[in-house]
Amino acid sequence: MRDYEELTRLGKIRRFRVLAETALENYDIEVERFAFVRQAGNTLFRVYAADSRAAGEADGPYEPGQFLLRIYQPGWQTPEAIDLELEWLASMRRDAGLPVPEPVPDRGRRLRGRVEAPGIPGERDYSLLKWIKGSLLTKGIGPPHYRAQGRLMARMHEHAARWDAPSCPTKRRYDADGLFRTDAGGGLTEEDTWPHLPGRLVRPFEAVAAETARVMDEWGEGSDVFGLIHAEVGADANLLFWKGEARPIDFDGSGFGYWVYDLAAALEHVRDTGSYSAFRDALLDGYAEVRLLPDTQLARLELFIAAFYVYYALWCAAMRERHPSHREGLTASIDRAGRLVERFLGDS
Repeated sequence: MRDYEELTRLGKIRRFRVLAETALENYDIEVERFAFVRQAGNTLFRVYAADSRAAGEADGPYEPGQFLLRIYQPGWQTPEAIDLELEWLASMRRDAGLPVPEPVPDRGRRLRGRVEAPGIPGERDYSLLKWIKGSLLTKGIGPPHYRAQGRLMARMHEHAARWDAPSCPTKRRYDADGLFRTDAGGGLTEEDTWPHLPGRLVRPFEAVAAETARVMDEWGEGSDVFGLIHAEVGADANLLFWKGEARPIDFDGSGFGYWVYDLAAALEHVRDTGSYSAFRDALLDGYAEVRLLPDTQLARLELFIAAFYVYYALWCAAMRERHPSHREGLTASIDRAGRLVERFLGDS
C-alpha cells in the first residue's frame, strides 16, 4: 500500500471513503449512499439515509434523511474542544430551538467517535450532524438578511450567556491572547508572525491590539460581555438562509469570546463597502429585537472590527510563510486589513 502522503488528491479521498464507511457503521441509520463534499482541514461527506424521515420532520430545519459526516483534522481541535462544540450545538437545539446543526448520537450515545482505516495515519475523530436546510447567498443580500442574522446571533448569545458550559481549557479563546499572541490557526504563534508583517503595519496593529486588550481587561469575562461564540458567521460565509430565517453552520472555529467580537466578525467583510452603514444598522436592529447590549459595548464595535483585521492579517502572514504559492492573495488580504486599520485609527 502506498504511503498516504504519496497519493493524489483523489487517492486520499478514496481512502477517506473507507474511513467514512467504518464510522457510519456505528449509527442506527440505514445509509443509502454518501458523497464527498470537501477536504479543507476537515473531511466532509453528505450522507443520505434510506429512510427520508431519519433526520426529522419535513417542515423542520433539516433536510429529511440527510446528514453531514465530519472527519476532523488532527491537531486543529482537541477531543475535549470537539466535545464542547457538540454539546453546545445539542443544547442550543434542545433548550432554545435554534436552527443549528444537531449532533446525532451513535449507538453508544456518544456525540464524537474515533475511527481508523488502513492507509490513513493515526485515528480520526468524527461526528454526524443533521443537514441544515437552506442556501448560501451570493447575490441579492440586503438589510433584511442582516436583520435576520442579528436576531439569530442574539438568540445564540442569550443561550450561551445562560448555559453552564463544561470547562474546556483547550477550546479556542478570542481574547487578547487568542487574537494577538498565541496560535491564530496558521501554524505559527503571533510572536513568530509579527515579524512577517509589512513594517509599516506593525505600529498601527500594535496600537489596536493594545487598546483591545485594555478594553477586554476593563470589561472582564462575565456573561454580560463574554461567552461561547461562533466567531466566523456572516452573510459571506457559514450562514444559510431559508424563507428569511438565518441558519448558522460550521462551528469548527467557535470558542470563548466577546459578544461584540462576534458581531464585528459578522460585519468585517462589508466594512469598506457603501452598504456598510445599512447592513450594520440592520444587524444591530435585529439583535436588539431579542437582546440588548449596553451602549458601552456597542460603542466599541469599530475597535473590535479593527481587532479582527489585526488577527486576520496575522493569520494571513503565517499562512503566507507556510504556503508561498498563495502569497499574492494573502498579501492582498494583509494590505486590505492594513488600510482598514489605518482608516479606523484616523477616524478615532
